[in-house]
Amino acid sequence: MQMWHQAAATGTLLFGSLLAQQQQQAKWQLPIRGAAEYRRTATARSCVAESPAKALSLAVTNAVPERYLPKVPPAALLCQGELDREQLAIADAPRDLRDVMRAVAFDLHGRSVLKFARLVPFGDLQISSSGMRVDADGAQAMSFTVTSSSPDSLPGDEVGMRKTKLLPLCPVSVAGTLQVQRTVDVALGLVNSCRSELNLVFAEAPKLHRRINLVEDWTIAAVHQNQDAWFRSQVSVAVRRAAGWLLRAIEGASASYLKDKEEKPERSFGSGRLALACQTLFHADVAASDPILERAFAELMRRKLFDTYAISTALMALSARYAPPRETELIHDGTLQERSHRQVPATDRTIATGWLSQLLHNVDRRTDPDRTLRFNYTAASRFDNSVQQYGLLGLDAAQLCDIGLPKFAWQAAAKQLLDVQGDSNGRSHALVLATHKDLAAGKVARKVRCPTRGFSYQDGSEPAYGSMTAAGTSGLLLARAGMLMDAQTTDLGAMDAAIEAGFAWIAEEFTTRANPGFVGRSQSHWYYWLYSLERVCELAGVAQIDGRDWYFEGAMQLLAHQESDGSFRSDDSLRIEATCFAILFLKKATAAVRTGR
Repeated sequence: MQMWHQAAATGTLLFGSLLAQQQQQAKWQLPIRGAAEYRRTATARSCVAESPAKALSLAVTNAVPERYLPKVPPAALLCQGELDREQLAIADAPRDLRDVMRAVAFDLHGRSVLKFARLVPFGDLQISSSGMRVDADGAQAMSFTVTSSSPDSLPGDEVGMRKTKLLPLCPVSVAGTLQVQRTVDVALGLVNSCRSELNLVFAEAPKLHRRINLVEDWTIAAVHQNQDAWFRSQVSVAVRRAAGWLLRAIEGASASYLKDKEEKPERSFGSGRLALACQTLFHADVAASDPILERAFAELMRRKLFDTYAISTALMALSARYAPPRETELIHDGTLQERSHRQVPATDRTIATGWLSQLLHNVDRRTDPDRTLRFNYTAASRFDNSVQQYGLLGLDAAQLCDIGLPKFAWQAAAKQLLDVQGDSNGRSHALVLATHKDLAAGKVARKVRCPTRGFSYQDGSEPAYGSMTAAGTSGLLLARAGMLMDAQTTDLGAMDAAIEAGFAWIAEEFTTRANPGFVGRSQSHWYYWLYSLERVCELAGVAQIDGRDWYFEGAMQLLAHQESDGSFRSDDSLRIEATCFAILFLKKATAAVRTGR
């Protein structure tokens, strides 16, 4: 949703003929679906005092609390797909103060007022120009004042969302300044360098004021073509290094995070992480005969699994273990038309049959699972769409392994997802999805105007966000494919409409720099969002969303967050989970399902 900034109606920059000439000529000229990579140095510091004046006078020597500045910084990149139609400014909504600084420094429109909506916990930011100087060498020095206000309602909001959901998230009112110095290469269409310093002061508690000081220096490092040889090489190296770290992390399966908690025996989350690691390593082309992986998989097959996450991930690991070599790749290039059934040894099949039985027991007791199949962690009177996604991934893996499912399981699961998909609230989007097959055949993708309907964690009346919308839409794709496999065609039309509406929501809110949609979730489960995005797009065979290469943009973000030891910097998940999700995204581990089209 391009809701993040708008020029003030009377806003005009009058900084002399040199600036006017520069503004008329300057325009981003990045390769189509390419990216500009920058070298970054940055500091983030804060201090507290009893008054705003005192806070401004103190040295900033302390760290910035995570509630104001998430610990995983956005990458020092600009993807061409992030720019507006005029290629003059970033169109994606920033969800981090550092991305606000990037957006201002990279704006070539020359507007006097920029507005950034729903930046938690500050509300709507307004950044107003207070002056600009152009040096003889063309370098621009810009000054801005920064203020905030309570978030406004926007098209597509649920009834009462502003009062009940947004205002409690944005209690902090800030005031401050932003100084930006930049050099623009008009001929190359680039901001070559920029230095931004943001100072904000706000009341954190009675008689306690906090000052935040952020300084970012960016210098252009390289301009990359879309998925060029450099990119493919970087992805390959990143996967290999991450797989090496992951093997070390699971060696012996003795780490505490791989063990199930005795105080919660019904939650086999440690085993779930072991299963996730095995699944990931199989997709990362680690040989099944690798001694560490072989022992880890054998340990997994010995474990007693209870909860839906662990069972479903174990079934996916089993499916990956016995998948034909290069199956996903061969489906991509058209050599294979669909996924093959696995040849699973009898001993493993017996264990997996027991897992499936437990999985089908882990449902919401309030519904008849033959009519409405809702998954929970274990059998109880609750459900959520994250567990639902994993339940369906488990069913899909079991079906691939030729383990029989109840006759109407897919139809009952589809009914549940259709029931909880959110309302569009009058919002629609002109959706353009290009599949891998479209691009290979040189076909022009069609544009379809459809409602934007997302998914939340549970109820359809709650505000939707990215990871759950991708999860719900993935579930619909899996259920649809499973029904086709069982020769069931009831409700396919309704499912097709719901899938398109889910993709329309993803397109409208798209970003790979945060979990999109409801801002209360924007800094949560970022790796899970990218993994969910990979899954929904690959299940449907989608290569581009509204012309944007979701894989390239997401992979470029991930490449910037790999640590020197091969792991990926964790967000609100453990490092082992972040690393698994990153590998699964980079490998495009999900194979397309049967569509019947």
